[in-house]
Amino acid sequence: MGIDVGGNRLYDLQRLGQSVWLECNHPRTLVGSPLAHLIRDGIAGIDTNAVGLATAYAEDRAYRDLIIELRVAGAAACDIYERLSIDELRHAADQLRRVYNNTGGRDGHVNIELSPILAHDADATESEARRLWSLIDKPNIMIKVPATGAGLVAMRRLVAAGLNVNATFIFGARRYREVIEAYLTGLEDRIAKRLPLDRIASLASIYVNHIDTAVDRELDAVQRPWFQAEHAKALRGRAAVAVAQFVYQRYKSAIASPRWQPLAAYHAQTQRLLWVRTDINSTNDSDLKYVSALVGHDTVTALSPNTLDAYLDHGAAAPTLERNLLEVLELFGELETLGIDLDRVSTQLERESIGAIVASVNTALTRLASAA
Repeated sequence: MGIDVGGNRLYDLQRLGQSVWLECNHPRTLVGSPLAHLIRDGIAGIDTNAVGLATAYAEDRAYRDLIIELRVAGAAACDIYERLSIDELRHAADQLRRVYNNTGGRDGHVNIELSPILAHDADATESEARRLWSLIDKPNIMIKVPATGAGLVAMRRLVAAGLNVNATFIFGARRYREVIEAYLTGLEDRIAKRLPLDRIASLASIYVNHIDTAVDRELDAVQRPWFQAEHAKALRGRAAVAVAQFVYQRYKSAIASPRWQPLAAYHAQTQRLLWVRTDINSTNDSDLKYVSALVGHDTVTALSPNTLDAYLDHGAAAPTLERNLLEVLELFGELETLGIDLDRVSTQLERESIGAIVASVNTALTRLASAA
């Protein structure tokens, strides 16, 4: 059951089966009237960003006295960040609780990012996820777990333990297959213990514009022969939507499979796909390029504040995610002919993105620790 938001453009997406969450980079969005207004407009969840939040805490003078007090008391930068964010995350979860209840636990969550430093340590990831889950103590919190090899091991354990998990840093179909396998196996582990499934929610996050950035870089490197260079140029900006469409077909196959039926009988929720990083890469593109192309039933789209404003201003809802599916396979073949292996690109993106986010988190925490 959706949330009636007075017929605005987000409600049009809800009628097509797609939920809209906000990519939150500033803590002021998590509290008070700003969030209440967003929920009234139809925002059904919050995807927080640790780098953005830590940077905002360091720059916003409203937090300065508490930061100094904590630092004088000997708190490390990560402890300062946690102290500042936990109450706000709880408040956001409380504000979204009505959405959570009205949708049977499908929406109304606040996504919380684990430290990316743990991305390749399954035991540490599981331990930290359990600690945060207990510390925040809200049923509509969702823990973001990087979909590395170690992260998948941790994800299976966390799902079996009854935690809500968002698998992040997914850039391709091969890794997505492993993510949904971990989710299904975690649910099966839970059934084996005769534990309920109905309130476990999970998402699989596809980082959309990152895919085009990486593939376009390889297409731009095709310089000769001239006819291949021209063909490569014509393929720019098409890979991300195609990968998302292909992954969505994998999702539909998984929930139509015999394996899913006993899980559904225990009231398991499907692991929806979440489109993140839906801002455009080029000013030559429509500002709603990705949002408009990825509208599909039983999916979630996360919008930055700027993209949300653009959609509310001139977005148009139409079921686009399954259009021109034959062209998806044709595109994959054309990319392969040009020497572009999407599995290789996906693996490289995972490594680069996690490395970049580790560096960014460290920088943000350093700024937070020295804020004065």
